[in-house]
Amino acid sequence: MLIGFTQVKSRLLAVYQNHKLPHAILLLGKKGIGKASFARELAEAISKDILVIEKEAEKREIGVERIRGIKDFVNQTSAISDDKFIIIDSACELTRSAANSTLKILEEPNPHNFLILIAHNLNAVLPTIRSRCQIIRIPNLSHTDFAKIVKDDSGFLAEICENSPAEAIALGADLARSYELFLRSILNKKLSDELLKKISDKNFSFRVLEKICAFFFNRAGKFSAGLPLNFYFEEEKVFLQMNRKKIFDMHDEAMLLLRKTTSINLDRKLTLINIFNQLYSAAL
Repeated sequence: MLIGFTQVKSRLLAVYQNHKLPHAILLLGKKGIGKASFARELAEAISKDILVIEKEAEKREIGVERIRGIKDFVNQTSAISDDKFIIIDSACELTRSAANSTLKILEEPNPHNFLILIAHNLNAVLPTIRSRCQIIRIPNLSHTDFAKIVKDDSGFLAEICENSPAEAIALGADLARSYELFLRSILNKKLSDELLKKISDKNFSFRVLEKICAFFFNRAGKFSAGLPLNFYFEEEKVFLQMNRKKIFDMHDEAMLLLRKTTSINLDRKLTLINIFNQLYSAAL
């Protein structure tokens, strides 16, 4: 049983047993908390005829050809159960054509076909699709549940990953070490050789740099505003050195530089150096 989904699973199974399960459900919740895994678990508890549609690794969206494949699936004869489940992970990543094709399926429901759409941003889902689904909101994981899944109770990963276990599991080790090196670099007034080496590695996820920078500026801003914080690593020493008036302007400049680095493929190492130089000047 997935942590954090016990109540919603019991509720949906009860609805199914009463023959009232909606033909289309939109599971809405924070990205990376296990919605797709839960959808599979729910479907497997009812039927073995399950089709999962997700984007291919090298693509940014789910194309219309994947949605068209649903027709073949539902027309196949099953010796196990009349009920079939189609899981679309996620509805936020459908191309316009794929979304329109999904809408046609929703407009002509089959009593034995159940669609479960995954979404983490309701505004990214076509309004006409939203209106034809029952929206099930999945609550955010508590710090306790997050710690159970990730096996980390320091609080750092929960905060920087916003209680997303998937992101913490994928990036956790790099996030913690990189943030520690980032802070130490500011204190030492010299970029860590280890951090520079990490950034230069082609296998290093640029998402790590984006997250530690956003996390740093967000927390530095809270510190400047006098909000209480549980400090991680050497944050308190660093924040005490910062020019509080410069923090908010630097945040905007750093985030813009990170976005440019991603969109037009700027040199990642140079991006880190530029951000560090801004921080160094603010710590003088």
